[in-house]
Amino acid sequence: MTESEAWRTDMGRMSLGAYVLGALTEEGDRLVAEHLRACDRCTADYLDLSEAANLLTLIDEADLAAGKRPSGGGEADGEGPSASPVTT
Repeated sequence: MTESEAWRTDMGRMSLGAYVLGALTEEGDRLVAEHLRACDRCTADYLDLSEAANLLTLIDEADLAAGKRPSGGGEADGEGPSASPVTT
């Protein structure tokens, strides 16, 4: 298995996710950063994961604890799916 193939495994993806969250050791950070410099595919995945992690910081924990869903994506008032009927 090549290094590129190894990064496509679950372990490689978990390492990338942990890197985004700052949960790797110093050595782990170094290895992932080194790989990202050479791999466009993983760099694209890193950018996607970074964006998702940044969006998660916008969610209010109190709202989640109260059972409210994040607003957006066509949902009304952050209370979940819209009550509007679907017509065809």
